[in-house]
Amino acid sequence: MRKTIQSIFVIIGLIVATILGIYGQDISYYINDQIPTIELRISITIVTFLSIGLYIFIPILLFISNKVKKVFFWIYLTLSILIGLPTSGWSFFVWAMWMG
Repeated sequence: MRKTIQSIFVIIGLIVATILGIYGQDISYYINDQIPTIELRISITIVTFLSIGLYIFIPILLFISNKVKKVFFWIYLTLSILIGLPTSGWSFFVWAMWMG
C-alpha cells in the first residue's frame, strides 16, 4: 500500500512540475489576472523555481525516506532527470527572457 502511495506521489509530482515548467508563462498571466497586486515577474519566478524545486525535491525526499527499494529509486531518479532537465531548461530560459 505504501509503495502505491509513494508511486502516485512521485507521478503526480512529476506531472505538476512538468505542467508548471511548460506552462509557467500562462500560469503567471492567470495568477496576475486573478490577483493583480502580484507582478508578472514575481509570479513567473515563483512558478519557475517551484517547478525546478519539485524535480529536485522528489528524488531527495525518496532518498531520505529509505522506504523505497533502490531499483525504484533509480527509476524515479532517471525519470526526474530525463523529464526535468529539458523542462527546467525551457522554464529557466523563459524566466531569463522575462528578467531581461
